[in-house]
This record gives sequence, structure tokens and C-alpha cells, in this order.
Amino acid sequence: MDKIMMVDDEKKIIHMISEFMKVNGIEVIPAYSGKDAIEKLDKDIKLIILDINMDNLDGLETCKIIRQKNNIPILFLSARSSQYDKVLGLGIGADDYITKPFDPIELVARVKAHIRRYKEYNKSPSSRNVIRFDNIEIYRNIYKVIKDGNEINLSTTEFNLLLFFADNSYTVLTRKQILNHVWESELYDENIVNTYVKRLRDKIEDDKANPKYIKSVRGIGYIFEAQISVI
Repeated sequence: MDKIMMVDDEKKIIHMISEFMKVNGIEVIPAYSGKDAIEKLDKDIKLIILDINMDNLDGLETCKIIRQKNNIPILFLSARSSQYDKVLGLGIGADDYITKPFDPIELVARVKAHIRRYKEYNKSPSSRNVIRFDNIEIYRNIYKVIKDGNEINLSTTEFNLLLFFADNSYTVLTRKQILNHVWESELYDENIVNTYVKRLRDKIEDDKANPKYIKSVRGIGYIFEAQISVI
């Protein structure tokens, strides 16, 4: 049974989600504050569901701290429903954002999808196919990216986005195409693509204001421009 962590200072919500997850074969480790979550987090936990509005250490700050050392999927579950809040949450490192009230079936579906991708991210490879462009190397089977000899810390979603771009270099990709391939769902707003492209540019581009690789195509989507070699 996969383990996830639910972080919320409302015990009733944690209990409700725990019972529903249990029915779907997922065990929930409860945490009632950001500090509690950081202390309980270990390698057996495959995903974190995180509330934003908590006293002392809120969900946003908790996410920032976890992201400093851990690429585990983080899903915000919040009553804040504005586009600004969603972009803010995704921008600081979350992989997903669901607003309250929510559909429990959709929540389970998203949790399982993120866990599946996280397992793929961390599995041991039988071979190491390497994609190379300029000073950047993408190790496809071990979900690792190296730039100038140093590893770039990418979340599973960021890695899958970069890989999709590299596999389709010099091809204009619509936001819908990217959404369907990387997130494997049409449940998400296409603005999530813009947020993740910004995060990816911050990490791989030398000048994110004038990107060399991930370029915008007005009114359509993006194009990845790089001479790719595969080792």
C-alpha cells in the first residue's frame, strides 16, 4: 500500500480523506502543522497533500522548505481558488493544486497519477540513454539532468516537461498537447503549462528573460530549439 502524507490543521478533513484513500489502497500519514510534516517526512512517503492556511508555518512556506531537498510530489488542497493563488502555489514548487470543495474521486485520480510518475522517476534503470545539447545532459532512465557538470534539481513534472520538449525539438507544441502528454489529463487549466515553463526556464536557461531553448510562440504554445544528440 502506497503511503502519502496529509497536512492540515483540521483533523476532520484529514480523517475524511484518510478513510477515502484507504478504500482506494492508499495509506495516509497525518500531520497537523507544517513543522509536524517536515519532521515526519521520510523515504516511504510518496506524495504530500498540503493545506495552505495553517498557523505558524503555512503551506507555502512548508512547500518551500521541503523543495530545498526533496522532489516528492506536492499537491495543494486549498480553499483559495483565485488564479493568482494557483500560480503562486505551483510557482514555489507544488506539482498540483486542487480547490475546496473538491471531488474525492478526482483527488484520488490525481494522487495516483503523481505517485505513478514519482515511482518512474526514482526507479533503477537497466540502461542509461542520454540526451545531450550544449552543456546540458538529460539521463532519461534515471530522471537526472546535468548542466556544466552539476545536477539540476527538477521535480518529476519538470523533468517530464523537459524530456517532452527535447523529444520534440524544433516542433511547435500547443499548450493542450503539452498538457495531455506531461499531465496525462485535460482536467488542468492550460495556464499550468505557462507556470511550469517559467520554472523550467529558471533552471536550465542562462538568461531566462531571453531564453535560448524554450521559446514562446504567440497564441499557440512553445518551441524547443536545440541541436539534440542521443548517446
